[in-house]
Amino acid sequence: MRSGPKPIPPGYSEGQLLSRIRSYKLARKYNNVLLSYIAGDPVAMAESLAFNQTLGFAGSGPLGPETKHYVDFYRENRDLFVGTRDAATVAVLRSYPSITYDQPRVQLSTILVKQALIQARIPFDLVFDEHLADLSRYRALVLPDTECLSDTQLASIRRFVTTGGGLVATGQAGLYDQWRRLRVEPGLHGMIDSQSPARAYEERVAPIAANGEIVRKGYDEGRVAYVPEIAFDGTLPQFGSFFPVDARFWRAPRNAADIADTVRWAARERIPVEVSGPDCLVSNLVEHPEKHRIILHLVNYNARKEASLGNVHATFRLPSGESVKEAVLYSPDYSGPRRLAAIEGDAFATFCVPVKTYSIVAVTW
Repeated sequence: MRSGPKPIPPGYSEGQLLSRIRSYKLARKYNNVLLSYIAGDPVAMAESLAFNQTLGFAGSGPLGPETKHYVDFYRENRDLFVGTRDAATVAVLRSYPSITYDQPRVQLSTILVKQALIQARIPFDLVFDEHLADLSRYRALVLPDTECLSDTQLASIRRFVTTGGGLVATGQAGLYDQWRRLRVEPGLHGMIDSQSPARAYEERVAPIAANGEIVRKGYDEGRVAYVPEIAFDGTLPQFGSFFPVDARFWRAPRNAADIADTVRWAARERIPVEVSGPDCLVSNLVEHPEKHRIILHLVNYNARKEASLGNVHATFRLPSGESVKEAVLYSPDYSGPRRLAAIEGDAFATFCVPVKTYSIVAVTW
């Protein structure tokens, strides 16, 4: 029996960050976990704890010392992981009809937008078609070339924006209905004014060129930004008859900084945490609302080559009128929990966090 391809381990190499974060986020959105192969790899184990909130497949034989160390760390600090919910204020739509009808273009844009947000350390959730009915927990919604939207979905998006939400749409977002029939009037008309016309029926969807500047504007009580193109950085690999989601495409787009800044603008800067650090540092934010606790996970994807990142700064946005009661560092790289001192401002608290491979900061108020 021939086995499948060996999974690519998470890591950072030559400016490219490889991760399983997208898959973990998909599982989390549906209140599930992803069983991934992590045994013996500290970066993979740290990533699973940070984004899966549990360990994956730790091996079937006697546990190696590194694996056992992470298992022991999880068991000793299980309270940090059980019952958490993701604390993102940004949502990225993964549209089934859009990806089905124009897979290379929409799938690529979706991958690149997620990569830009991952490397900018902006917390985000994946949302799917059914989740557009209620976006009330989010500050901003991103439509990465989401071509195919139904009338009901467009009404939900417009309602979200008119009541104060932020929208970032790219490329051909909203130009077709759910069957990829060209709309006589663009679906996001009024909110977006500078989209290029789209083509009608195509047996095989041909690529299109996109260019232009990012346009931002207020719309009713909300904000709307239009990004004409999500630009792949480098030579775009050749698409096959079926576009595989593989590591050739997992890189930040050429205009990643502009995308991240635009998402922050659309969310009115209401990003719950900002983290400094090199490109190999990735973060995830979860919360225990009933415990008045928010938990930041920090993973060094370059730990195999750079054993320590030193201290990084993490600035948390606190609920209105609240102040920090306690902040504690947990890490399998250090012996026992450590208290962290806070520098507090108006609704903010900043901490200096040491990071080797994996660090957790738990803040209560």
